Amino acid sequence: MTTRGWQKERTITTVDTVGRRVAVTTGLTRDPEGRLVAVIAVGDGPTAIFRHLNDLDDRPELVTNAADTAADLHTMTGIAPVRQLRRRRT
Repeated sequence: MTTRGWQKERTITTVDTVGRRVAVTTGLTRDPEGRLVAVIAVGDGPTAIFRHLNDLDDRPELVTNAADTAADLHTMTGIAPVRQLRRRRT
C-alpha cells in the first residue's frame, strides 16, 4: 500500500466487486488552483475531489450520493446505517 503524501491521509483496505484487495485513501491536498480540498482515491487510480474549502457549508454531491447509497443498502438489506454502527462501538 503506497501513501500519496496528502495531509490527514487515511487508508483502509477493502475488496472490489470481484474480491480483489484494494486500498481506498482519503485526505486533504491542494487542487491546481492551490485551494485546500478533500480527496478520495481507489487503489493507484486517479484522485477525485469531494469537497473544496469553499464547500464547507454545503454537502457536496459526492458525499450526498455516498450517504444515499449507504441508506439504500440499509433499506434493501436491513443492515444498520453506518452512523448507528459507530454509536454502538463508542
